[in-house]
Amino acid sequence: MKYRTLGRTGLRVSVLGIGTGGPSQFGQNSGVSETDVSRMVRRALALGVNFFDTAAGYGESEAILGRALTGVPREDYVLATKVQVARDDWTATPEDVVVTVERSLERLRVDVIDIMQFHGVKPEDYARTIEIFLPVMARLQEQGKFRFLGVSETYSLDFRHEMFPMALADDHFDTAMVGYNMISPTAERSVLPMCREKNVGVICMVAVRRALSRPDVLAERIAYAKEKGLIERESLPDVDPLGWLVKGHVTSLPSAAYKYVASHPAMGTVLTGTANIDHLEANVKAILGPPLPDEDVARLRDIFGAVWEPLGN
Repeated sequence: MKYRTLGRTGLRVSVLGIGTGGPSQFGQNSGVSETDVSRMVRRALALGVNFFDTAAGYGESEAILGRALTGVPREDYVLATKVQVARDDWTATPEDVVVTVERSLERLRVDVIDIMQFHGVKPEDYARTIEIFLPVMARLQEQGKFRFLGVSETYSLDFRHEMFPMALADDHFDTAMVGYNMISPTAERSVLPMCREKNVGVICMVAVRRALSRPDVLAERIAYAKEKGLIERESLPDVDPLGWLVKGHVTSLPSAAYKYVASHPAMGTVLTGTANIDHLEANVKAILGPPLPDEDVARLRDIFGAVWEPLGN
């Protein structure tokens, strides 16, 4: 396994991390048993993966992860979770945040969480989040409930990354969870360079979602992008539009996708949301192998670099 320093936290994290959200919700939505999820977690640890990301809002993910990590020396893994303070029809209170953090500690079976993140902060909610909830988070940090403070964006809604310039300018956060993939690479324009400048650790989400793991969805997204004028019609073939990436050591589109995001100099750790051991092993092999050829990276950026829509979701 390769390891990187996660920005100003100083934490040494594996370049591939395990995410417990996404469509499968750590096996909860895909019929994978908790026993099999636990086996996958132990296999990940054996492969050198030491970063695990979860959230209070991911169903039973915190509890499942806590049970899977029972007996593993605490220094062998880095644990990140999240607290949500606002949705469209609901806003938490500071007391709710305290209860949620205490519950996360209990469910994860630890005395301290390495990174506590504000979950999915929308641009319009950012100022209120800082005003109302940053003070209580600061108190909880002082009490030793967690070590570092992070923030994640709402990738599917805030695909122009409008929240992060505010958060990075304020400089309250040690980590940033950024939506970033090879057909939605707009974070490269400002967010990733700002994170690097501020020494904020980057956690990559949505490196691979449906569009890059299902050929039918990819063809649909590429056709849509052509129809809307988001990309040039002649830039990609209609059939197997990204097949030219699969060659040599690049054995699949997911392999290409993991290689692409991991190569950015600002990147800390890249999350994979699998609950399947075979997928895990393939993803580890991809991210540790040789990078994408420079000419393929350049072509991807030329095609998708100006697309302000989340095609890769």
